[in-house]
Amino acid sequence: MKNKNRLALLALVAVPSLIYSAPTTSASAADITGHVNTAYIYNVANTYNSNVANVVQLISNINNTAASFQTSLEAALKAYNALTETEKQYVTNYATLSNHQQTRIAYRKLAAQIEEKLASVDSTSVNYYQNVLETRDLYNILNAAQKTFVSAQTQKILTSSILPNTSADKVVNKIKLLNSSRINFHKDVAEARAELNVLRKYSNNISLPFGIEQLLLDAEQLVAKDKVAAKEVENAIAALSSKTSTALDVQAAKTAFEALTPIQQQLVPNVWTLVDYVNGKYKLPTKGNATKTPILSDTAAVPGKTTAMTKSGNTYKAKINVADSENNSERFVLTTKSNMTVIIPPLSTLINEDSGVMDIQITQKGNRINFQATLNKEPVIFEANMEIIMEKLPFNSSITQIGERGKRTPAEYTVSGNRLFIQTTTSGTFQIVRN
Repeated sequence: MKNKNRLALLALVAVPSLIYSAPTTSASAADITGHVNTAYIYNVANTYNSNVANVVQLISNINNTAASFQTSLEAALKAYNALTETEKQYVTNYATLSNHQQTRIAYRKLAAQIEEKLASVDSTSVNYYQNVLETRDLYNILNAAQKTFVSAQTQKILTSSILPNTSADKVVNKIKLLNSSRINFHKDVAEARAELNVLRKYSNNISLPFGIEQLLLDAEQLVAKDKVAAKEVENAIAALSSKTSTALDVQAAKTAFEALTPIQQQLVPNVWTLVDYVNGKYKLPTKGNATKTPILSDTAAVPGKTTAMTKSGNTYKAKINVADSENNSERFVLTTKSNMTVIIPPLSTLINEDSGVMDIQITQKGNRINFQATLNKEPVIFEANMEIIMEKLPFNSSITQIGERGKRTPAEYTVSGNRLFIQTTTSGTFQIVRN
């Protein structure tokens, strides 16, 4: 996971901006003849030459790798916004200005990830020193412009000397006290290894008493065996299906879980699914694994093809058939007439185990978007993201998600050109924020 996070940060550093096209303008009313047009351009170019030339130069001066990036960008934006609409048409490098604004957004996200990583480990934790070193490595590969987006407090921590919150005696004692019957055994092993790694990175001269590190290696082997045993039971539970599994299958999974040690049982993430099967929440098929044939829709969207959603007022609707007989490897593309497109991932990523007709509904009222995806009146959950594509939104628009009691939280979304992609695995309500 650490490597994945590091690669994600490196990707942001390597690809800091998105490419935007310069805005197009309609033909002037004066373009009646070639001579009139030429004279018009000449007069306007001379009239606005000083203001426009200043903005063009300010944009050219922006260096997105220099510490002056933010101040240079702000100066260029202020000067550009002060131009008249006619003057703005003669700013030949406006696309460069747009690109720099997107670069600034990328730099802010990158700085936020640096801040979040540093804050992810408490300063009193034995892992704090290691986390600072890892965060410092990521900070050091930033260019001068990117570093300016990191807070002064964080920069101070990452550029100052720091000592580990542990000692050789403390590590040795922790390893000696490892006990495989303790419920926190896995956590104790991980902490012991983390402290030892910190000491070794801090000092090359650390020496442990004979046999101490072997105790730690033996404990790590037990942790690995616990994880393998727990994973087998996890897979057995995941394989249960209300369509094909029998009571014997459920009993076999239950017996396998009960055979695990208490520590191993903690490692089975889907144990409550097993509890639901044992308690009869799901009606299992009788002998012969007979299943009920679902009633499907004749007007359902076709996987792999584009389907127009039906409109009623501000609401668009579509149906998707969910059954073993349906194509489950292609996504669904649902279009509207209001600059919105809904992408439903392949049914193979659908977590709901039921079959029937999935109802997709999206409503936009002002800046609020309500998206619902249900199967037999139950909310749909996918392993992959569903996407709502918004087009022609105002520049620098962002999205927040509205939860219970109106609580707003950051929504997952990406921007590409003048399109914004909202990503979600289930239904939700979203608010367009115009920055």
